[in-house]
Amino acid sequence: MKHLILALTLAVAATACTETVSTHGQIILPSRLAQVQPGVSTKSDVQYLLGSPSTTGTFNDNRWYYLTSTLVSEPLSPNQLKARKVIAIDFDPSGTVAGVQTLDETAGKPVTPDTAETATHGQSLGVLDSMMQNVGMGGF
Repeated sequence: MKHLILALTLAVAATACTETVSTHGQIILPSRLAQVQPGVSTKSDVQYLLGSPSTTGTFNDNRWYYLTSTLVSEPLSPNQLKARKVIAIDFDPSGTVAGVQTLDETAGKPVTPDTAETATHGQSLGVLDSMMQNVGMGGF
């Protein structure tokens, strides 16, 4: 019995130290992507071959993005990016593929968040002013 408990304990300990790999987004098969031909394929062809895009361009509806990310989680180091693939497909105004671009995680740009704070009206009110404004008697 002791050997069984020891074996189970070692098995649980060993699995706790292994990495977990998870894939998020759309997995695009290279054989399907190869069928998307600039100047020939249309939006409906692309949607049939690759599915609906993950997102479209913010200011350009004629750019579709297909995103895939692979993350690795290890004890004390969860959700580390292992690989990222972005397929960007541009369409001309008639809806025909104008270009296909494949990007990986090296094409990303680091973003540094701005630490400045935006002042709000509530930060400048006193306790009494704030209470009066909450009950609809603001304007002191």
